[in-house]
Amino acid sequence: GGPPDCGDKYDKLPDFFAEYGASISDSVCTQPGYKQQCKVFDEAIQCWFRSMATDHCGDLDSQYEKRNKALVKTCADPKTDHLDVWKMFSSAEQDYWRNTFKMQAKESKLFDTMNKLVPKQILCTTLHVIDDECVKHANLRTRPAR
Repeated sequence: GGPPDCGDKYDKLPDFFAEYGASISDSVCTQPGYKQQCKVFDEAIQCWFRSMATDHCGDLDSQYEKRNKALVKTCADPKTDHLDVWKMFSSAEQDYWRNTFKMQAKESKLFDTMNKLVPKQILCTTLHVIDDECVKHANLRTRPAR
């Protein structure tokens, strides 16, 4: 397979999107052992983010108020895995994931490898971006909602 479809380049997206994209790895890759792996995949993580931003996250509604506290906790907890995050996806979000990221992973070795090595971090990124109203904020809102 060829390279993944990264959607629009940052110069075609609103100004703060590049800053937001650059904040993703530091925000979701907080567990020991994953910081280095995420740095390796930083460009691919940003590619996935730009792809989501370009299609407005499939017009999915933010679940920030409902799930942010649990999402932040689950994503930061080294005892949880990607299946714990997957259970937090609505059925519409699961469909979106299957029709976008998983389809690209079939074509792109990079996305496929990233999905095998840092699946929890990719799922956390996906839900955080959706819950940030597909980027209406300058960086990932990974502080628990009060």
